Amino acid sequence: MRLTIQANEKSGISKKDTLKYAGLVLCFVILETIFRMQPELQVRYVSVTDEVPILFDLLYSVIFVTIIAVIPGERKRIKRAVYMAFYGFFSFFLLSQFIYCRIFDRVYGLKTLQYAGEGGDFAAMVLSYFDVSFWMLLLVLALIGTAGYFLIPDFPLHGSGIKQAGTAGVLLGICLTGILLVPSMFKAPPEDGGGTYRFKKTVYEEWIDNKRAVSMFGAYEFLFRDCYKFFQKPDVSEEDMETIRVYFASNKQTENEMTGIFEGKNLILVLMESMDDWLINEETTPTICSMMDEGIQFTNMYTPIFGSAATLNAEFCSYTGLTAPADGTPLVYYTNHAYPYSLPHLFREHGYRAKSFHYNSGEYYNRQNIHNSVGFEEYVSYLDYEEDEKAQRDSTITENDEIYQKLTEGDSFFDFVITYSAHATMGASKPYSHEDEALEVYPEYLGKYRSEEMDSISAKARLTDDMFAALLKRLQQDHLLEDTVIIAYADHYDYTILDQDYLKELSDAENTYELSKTPFFIWAEGVDPQKITKTVNTMDIYPTICNLFGLDNQGYFLGNDVFDRSYEGYAFWQDGSWISGTDSFYSTSGTYGGEGKEEQYRNMDALITEKLKVNQLLMDTDYFAQNFAGY
Repeated sequence: MRLTIQANEKSGISKKDTLKYAGLVLCFVILETIFRMQPELQVRYVSVTDEVPILFDLLYSVIFVTIIAVIPGERKRIKRAVYMAFYGFFSFFLLSQFIYCRIFDRVYGLKTLQYAGEGGDFAAMVLSYFDVSFWMLLLVLALIGTAGYFLIPDFPLHGSGIKQAGTAGVLLGICLTGILLVPSMFKAPPEDGGGTYRFKKTVYEEWIDNKRAVSMFGAYEFLFRDCYKFFQKPDVSEEDMETIRVYFASNKQTENEMTGIFEGKNLILVLMESMDDWLINEETTPTICSMMDEGIQFTNMYTPIFGSAATLNAEFCSYTGLTAPADGTPLVYYTNHAYPYSLPHLFREHGYRAKSFHYNSGEYYNRQNIHNSVGFEEYVSYLDYEEDEKAQRDSTITENDEIYQKLTEGDSFFDFVITYSAHATMGASKPYSHEDEALEVYPEYLGKYRSEEMDSISAKARLTDDMFAALLKRLQQDHLLEDTVIIAYADHYDYTILDQDYLKELSDAENTYELSKTPFFIWAEGVDPQKITKTVNTMDIYPTICNLFGLDNQGYFLGNDVFDRSYEGYAFWQDGSWISGTDSFYSTSGTYGGEGKEEQYRNMDALITEKLKVNQLLMDTDYFAQNFAGY
């Protein structure tokens, strides 16, 4: 046997073995390409055949196979074990991204894993996505992996010892150099900011849109660069700080006819968990519909998802005027940052008491510490006052006297309430989604839709509506209603619903962006009823509240006061997509819609680019702590 090996070493690797090594490289390339081809992922911001992701895939695949190749030929079991370790790891990574993207319409990064514990609540729902498309993808990956397993050659790289190491070193050096040089091919965006986030150079350098990054550079480069960015400390220059200062210097809030109309009144700000627009109707949510008719209703409100946690982002956005970082960094990383102009701080400066209320414990999403950092005096978890099954019901806030007293104590109060009854759908486990309880309370919803998911979420939406009815009744009994304003908005559409096509039908939406239209209303006794039809978004809640209550925020926000007549209205997403009236840009298709002119489109692109950049810099620098005394 030794003579045979030596003879082969002298003659070099056979053409057959060379073809096997090439086949192994191809297996890794095909593995990643098959992932990007999946229609469920909708990550094709560039063509599947675009040269950049293919080049990255090829370079990384040669690296993987070279590592396998340096293992001596007589240790074929070890060679195969290493191959299976590589292939198995990447297959698992791609399959998990496949499931995650189908649920959340996003690609997760290392920073997202901070919330892996909370994600355990969705474990049963994840199993619901193990459908035909998943098993077909798994089968294809298994077949490719099996082919690679049998392609493992008997011999290592040509030569032995130093020569073999040298050959491997040269191959690895060439590939690593290529990986470092590929970004130099990327074209820079225009200086006016138009379409910035459609350029590979911007996406690669700022690394704030994981879905776009996977499409543009391939999953291998995404994985390794994401690791690099995870450990890299943000580098913020004085020029970056000046960018923030210039933005805020031109961002002063102006007065209008709605300025200060609620000054001195109490405020209950309600985040309605998973309350989608199609759920708002006279049968399912009669109280909410009545409040909308009597108050100020926003018919084109969008709640884009930023960062890693949709609900946490929406609430953070509403009481700070900022949003979660688009790069996916969890808000828990910014718990110790200064937020001197948050709503809790501003209301407390005017003598209000500020508290937050929710079913979950304060440890969930680290919410208690985050709420403390933005200025809430106390985080009230219903679990501290009721058994779990009772605490899950939104109406607990009025039915439990201890909780209700905390809600209304003080001469003036600002309360932030996060509902829970409508959280998650039939896709989740029964104890988590509470569909049995909701349908037991309102059995008439069973069979109302052609999907039991929709029956369940409708019954649960009715439970949230019951909370509003009970809240209005008790506030009136306690003679607090005439001095209290209720502002309610949703955190996101119910993305946990499995039948997304049916959801689009019910929501009259053509794509995921349009699914993000959700309810938003302001109610107070005696307010003139209005219907605001301009496009607005979650970032607009904060400056609007400041205007209505006469709070001086010094312009430190990213959204717009919806009552500002100069504000035409828009919503935007972290991938650079936006909607403004009848005009739109959806980055998944790369096309503009509507009747706007090219200059208008470019101006909107530039505006979105600026806001995304300023927000990221604000979070990276802890800007307020560095620029305001006392923090």
